[in-house]
Amino acid sequence: MTDPIRVLHVDDEPAFLALTSEFLARELDAVEVETATSATEALDRLDAFDPDCVVSDYQMPEMDGLELLEAVRERRPELPFVLFTGHGSEQIASDAISAGVTDYLQKGSANEQFQLLANRIRNAVEAHRTQAAFEESERMFSTLISNLPGMVYRCRNAPQWPMEFVSQGCLDLTGYQPAVLERGEVVWGEDVLHPEDQEMAWGTVQSALEDEESFEVTYRIRRRDGAVRWMWEQGRGVYGDGGELLALEGFITDVTERVRYEHRLDALNEVLGRLLETADRHECAWVAVEAACDSLEFPIASVRLYDADTDELEPVAVTDATATELAERLAFPGENGPAWDAYTTGEVQWYPDIATESVTVESHADIRSLLVLPLGEYGTLVLASPTPDDFAETDHNLARILAANLQSALDRADRELAVRERERELREQNARLEEFTNIVSHDLRNPLAVVRGQLELARETGSDEHFDRAEASLTRIENLVSDMLTLAKQGMVVGETEALYLEVVARRAWGAVETDGADLAVDGDLGLVADRGRLQQLLENLFANAVEHGSGDDPSSDGTVSITVGELDGASGFYVTDDGHGIPAAERDSVFEPGFSTDDQGTGFGLAIVQQIASAHGWSVDVTASDAGGARFEFTDVELTG
Repeated sequence: MTDPIRVLHVDDEPAFLALTSEFLARELDAVEVETATSATEALDRLDAFDPDCVVSDYQMPEMDGLELLEAVRERRPELPFVLFTGHGSEQIASDAISAGVTDYLQKGSANEQFQLLANRIRNAVEAHRTQAAFEESERMFSTLISNLPGMVYRCRNAPQWPMEFVSQGCLDLTGYQPAVLERGEVVWGEDVLHPEDQEMAWGTVQSALEDEESFEVTYRIRRRDGAVRWMWEQGRGVYGDGGELLALEGFITDVTERVRYEHRLDALNEVLGRLLETADRHECAWVAVEAACDSLEFPIASVRLYDADTDELEPVAVTDATATELAERLAFPGENGPAWDAYTTGEVQWYPDIATESVTVESHADIRSLLVLPLGEYGTLVLASPTPDDFAETDHNLARILAANLQSALDRADRELAVRERERELREQNARLEEFTNIVSHDLRNPLAVVRGQLELARETGSDEHFDRAEASLTRIENLVSDMLTLAKQGMVVGETEALYLEVVARRAWGAVETDGADLAVDGDLGLVADRGRLQQLLENLFANAVEHGSGDDPSSDGTVSITVGELDGASGFYVTDDGHGIPAAERDSVFEPGFSTDDQGTGFGLAIVQQIASAHGWSVDVTASDAGGARFEFTDVELTG
């Protein structure tokens, strides 16, 4: 429905005003006529009525029609103004046109003159409304273009992309004024489009044009200041009536942050793959720190893992730039600091500018932005920057993804460590069981055969000496099984350690061994830290080994042996030495092997147990010759007291 035409008719003849209103109502489909008998009255009604057209007589008291036109133009420069007068002349017409009247028409009594007036009013109002609509459309289009985050363009389809029109957004996008592109002083396809992307962009656009489709392409540009930015362009071909391609029109916007985020996300996915393959806690931490700095572009990063022994968050991996500064202050104490808050609350701690916060940062680096992410029971991931408010929402998202996957990697590393530890224990247990099996299958066979043979001889002869020999073999079997069970069951296990005196433990061990006239001397009163029961077992085996071998084949010996226990000179440890037969140098590397023995009646496990007990304590054991020619066992790396 067309809006009615509002006409303000000014004439000092009321009767003529009424007549004109009737004719206008008849000739125009929708019209509202407001009348005024003077120019002053007309000006008073101008704003209130808001006419689409003013129709005015020329000769009126106080102010003539041209003077009224001038007054109307001051208020409404664009308003159509028709001079409808009975006092026409060429001069008046000339003056009216010069003054900017929309139309000039002389009054008459015939109906045709009123029809002509109605047509002139209609044409003037329609032209005015069309122009106003066009200007509003242009204004809206201009506003739309100016508010777009990029630039609108029209260019010719050529590799240089010569621009015919470029919106003002070009300045923010490229640093160049639109006019320099439109004049060809700067060529988009050569001076702006990145050289490495020119061929790709041309091919993408031409392929779309061949299919008569719109195109989308992402590429880099070089701004006027030399900065490289990523652009996303969408456009289409503009065709003539004959189907010929006239130009390209489209829109270009900066997508550098989006592309950067996508690249960082791709890099993060690669890092997550590395974390999945990492089975060590510290290695996981280093992978995360390197990813945070190299792939995610955080200036400063560290991973702090909780140490239950110290109740502190220890930085196990730090940015190269801060590693030196943190060397003298590795711990992050359990205080009310950002890292500790994140660890204990399980909530992300974000400080856009710590200079404005009452927080303590355990770092010598210049930090302003701080983001701390909890890693569950393991610790925290700390990300920082020397620039205030440096982390965008995308940074937070990527940091959360990294932290979540690092936590999973740490959890998996712990599980795999437990599995490896269990596998190691099983391997050791299997090794001990294999040793036990070897003894059962080999070393027990001989004494069992002896028992069986002696029993058969006893049945045949009835002699008691065969029972004595069988009993000796059974005793050997009993000793062999006892030693083997000790090694198989206990292995490397050491219980609670305590401060002990070597002499006290040595005397107790001596009382538990069949000494057969041997004697023991203890040199000094050495204090050490050990498992009392295992240390006594170690000494018992050494004493028994020395007594068993005695003085060997030396005919001048009375068959007894002297044993001495004492503190080493110049080393943290002790020795056990005897004046017996000794151990040949060629056999010293083998004496600690399970089952090795120089005595047919020996089990070969006494010294193996000695070495196991020493290793379980963290001691080193070595065997040499004593000054008297016997065996000398030295135990070093022993924790001493006092």
